[in-house]
Amino acid sequence: EARCGLIFYGLSLVFNFLWSIIFFNVKEYLFSFIWLILLLYLIISTVVSYRKVSLFSAYLQIPYIVWVVFAGYLNFGVWFLNK
Repeated sequence: EARCGLIFYGLSLVFNFLWSIIFFNVKEYLFSFIWLILLLYLIISTVVSYRKVSLFSAYLQIPYIVWVVFAGYLNFGVWFLNK
C-alpha cells in the first residue's frame, strides 16, 4: 500500500509540474483547470493510500490539497474573465 501511495504522489508531482507549463506557457486556461481537477484526484488518492499506512503522512498532504483547490479557484477565475 505504501508503494501505491508513492506512485500517486509521484504522478501528482508530474501533474503539478505540467500544470505550470499548460497554464503559463500554453495559456490553455480551461484545459489547465481540468488538469487541476485530475491533480486533485491524484492527491486525494495519495491521501487515501497514505492513510492506510500512516495517518500522520495523510494529514501532511492537507496543505497540498488546500493549495491546489485555491489554485483551481484562481485558474477558474482567469479562464472565466478571459473567455
